[in-house]
Amino acid sequence: MRLSRLAPKPPVRTTTRSTPKTLTDQEVRELLAATGRAERDLRDHALLLLAVSTGLRVSELVALNVGDIRNGKGVRSVVTLRPETTKGKKEGEIVLPEKVRRRVAALLAWKERRGEAADDDAPFFCSRGGGGAGATKGARLSVRTAQRIFGIWQERAGFERRMNFHALRHSFATRLLRETKNLRLVQIACRHSSPAVTAIYTHPSRQERVDVGYVALSYDGRNGLRPLSKEPWG
Repeated sequence: MRLSRLAPKPPVRTTTRSTPKTLTDQEVRELLAATGRAERDLRDHALLLLAVSTGLRVSELVALNVGDIRNGKGVRSVVTLRPETTKGKKEGEIVLPEKVRRRVAALLAWKERRGEAADDDAPFFCSRGGGGAGATKGARLSVRTAQRIFGIWQERAGFERRMNFHALRHSFATRLLRETKNLRLVQIACRHSSPAVTAIYTHPSRQERVDVGYVALSYDGRNGLRPLSKEPWG
């Protein structure tokens, strides 16, 4: 048989995952400092703080109700996610460290002063109205608006690059892995169904050479996730 008649072998397809885009610790500090200066920005501050401190997806954040967060007159240290709000429709838990709970409590108090609905089924993150696209004051914040909020605050914080909202979740997971060296913990915290998904965080990050010295979560086989004494993001 002539070699010219041999059919060429089809190229082998390989599936590769690119290194997830993450914020550096300095960028996180600048973002939270910018959103934390004025009371009118409490909603945006709490939204971005929760995203980077818990790894919640943007759809899960805007789906939070007041009753998911509030426990009597306080703020829950462990928030149970309703299955209908999560990816894969599975129940999950996130831990709110003390500093995060204080910021969340401040937002709850601010919402009450503004006269926003405070019953358990009311949305935790609400629209201020007047934002176009039919936005109504007190209505649940949309995914698109949350994404736009992150974009606006990146500009105000002076970021030299732009990232999408999911970079906040990537930043949480990458930092947790860097501090614990425990891939299983990151899988649990991110609620990944497979460790293969979590493995993307083993790639070097922009912050890999920075020693920040604390994590937001810890894990033990008996008690599951629990807050540590040190707080996230200084």
